[in-house]
Amino acid sequence: MVIYLYGPDSYRREKKIRALLSEYKKKYPNLDLFSVDLEDEPMGWEKVRDFLNQPSMFVDSKVAVVKNPGETKEKEWLKIIKSFLKEEKTFLILSEGKKPLKDFHFLLEPPVRAQEFGVLGGRPLEMFVREEMKTRGIEFTPDALRFFLGFLESEGERSWVAAAELDKLSLLESKKPLSRGELESYINYSLKFEVFRVTREILSTRDWKERASLLERLFLQREAGAYIFNSLAYGARGSELIALADYDVAVKSGRMEYEEALLRFALLGSRT
Repeated sequence: MVIYLYGPDSYRREKKIRALLSEYKKKYPNLDLFSVDLEDEPMGWEKVRDFLNQPSMFVDSKVAVVKNPGETKEKEWLKIIKSFLKEEKTFLILSEGKKPLKDFHFLLEPPVRAQEFGVLGGRPLEMFVREEMKTRGIEFTPDALRFFLGFLESEGERSWVAAAELDKLSLLESKKPLSRGELESYINYSLKFEVFRVTREILSTRDWKERASLLERLFLQREAGAYIFNSLAYGARGSELIALADYDVAVKSGRMEYEEALLRFALLGSRT
């Protein structure tokens, strides 16, 4: 089976990938995973080919997550994708921030399961925010919600910014609906992109002491664990993305908190 996720909203694409991996791990406990980004590694499609074609006697299913699949124009890569269109236990998840080029237009047609993640606005943005608020147990007064939606409309990475601000608000002890005045005082305009920069630094070093120090900086800044985790997952590649998917399952199943998962990832990297 081929699943194609595309569009500029990277937050919702990454969230969908994690949901799919979690679903498949429940269905196939002995799942075999592989991940690669063809923007960073244009010839990585060869590793995908070898992974998918390698016989496996001890696994129930295989999943390959390929980011930016259109970065290579190799004809063999197109053939590989097409050869798995009707496979039932082999899943090829493709994700990129733009619509497919001409040679990849078949990814928009059945039997491919395609889903677009465009920039949210208007009613769809409101529905997304309401869903994220419900997940975090947050309530706004009508005026506060209108203010928050207007604030998001001025942002480029709307879903990421929404998740970041809601993660912070979820730490408040107050359970009453937040008013517009309260919301304006809580939203942090100056630091909202700091997490992105620091998590990129965490992913760029293999020194566990440096990773732990960077993580501590975010904790001291009182950044929400879920927001830090999602930011890491957005930038992760290969074995680190797979490790974060495992931690995500552990957190959602109640076996650990985000802070513990983040610390383990900082200290162990991809060794879950």
